[in-house]
Amino acid sequence: MKRILAIILALMLVLTLGVVAFADEETEEAEEVILEYPMADDGVMITIPLNSTYVGVFSADGTYADDGSINYVDIEQVCYVLPDTYYIGDTILVHVAGTTEDSVRLFLVNSDGWSRASAITVINPGDFDLWLELVVADDEGKGVTETYQLNFKGSSYGVNIPDLTITTLEVYGGTTDDYIAAGGVNCDLTGHTIDEYVSNNDATCTEDGTKTGTCSVCGEEVTVTDEGTATGHSFTNYVSNNDATCTEDGTLTAECDNGCGETDTITDEGTATGHNYEKGVCTNCGASDPDYSAFPTTTVVVILVVVIIVVAAVVICVVVLGGKKKKK
Repeated sequence: MKRILAIILALMLVLTLGVVAFADEETEEAEEVILEYPMADDGVMITIPLNSTYVGVFSADGTYADDGSINYVDIEQVCYVLPDTYYIGDTILVHVAGTTEDSVRLFLVNSDGWSRASAITVINPGDFDLWLELVVADDEGKGVTETYQLNFKGSSYGVNIPDLTITTLEVYGGTTDDYIAAGGVNCDLTGHTIDEYVSNNDATCTEDGTKTGTCSVCGEEVTVTDEGTATGHSFTNYVSNNDATCTEDGTLTAECDNGCGETDTITDEGTATGHNYEKGVCTNCGASDPDYSAFPTTTVVVILVVVIIVVAAVVICVVVLGGKKKKK
């Protein structure tokens, strides 16, 4: 009997050890799960897949779309696990895109998720496509030394995120300059690369035209102002306005040769007609002739001569008659 009990106890011990060993093996396997982060399209940044496997300490139920994006509605916050652990002073370049109904705060958190490990970036309502340099820091003085999580949270304490869709989440361990030096080329960050622009031939007399080129990186067409291409007006066919007066030159007007509708008016030099006096009045403008007299000059002279003769005759008569009276 004792021998049977001993055998049973031995079997129970073996089974117990087996179960413990199996549990330890399961735990070790769980601890050894390694997240696989794919490279982004530029071959430099690392993509954080937007699914539950990569959600950190603070998780939230989201709706996954076929295009790889995720939508969260009425959540307090959600974390995503970064592909590496970063320490105080390290800089992480984050590319995040999507749309949000209300302002969302984005920042790094430490390993337990409770302490903020970077300054807060506020994402404004609407569509967003941001490249952010986040520096690991113990801004709140809570003893943060490292981080591997990125946190999305409501606009303020106690406010939930009403509607947030994340379409892109990529990271690079370094600064923007480091990213570019490593071969990162992203038009949103570094600008488009245009090898040649072609004029759109749309310059006007007063406005510069435009030119368009195709980005050799992303294929997007970019149109910019073609500086210095405004043509200026051209006036060559001037026509008299027939507005000369007796004393003022008239004008000439021309329409712009380029067909913009602008006109130019200049003085038609030497076209003043001068007065045309008849009987002391200009027949063109009605002005009075300052040299005109109602009596002809010859008539005036004749009258003056006659008056002089008459006066002289009267004087002679008076003298002669006066002399005769004295002789008597």
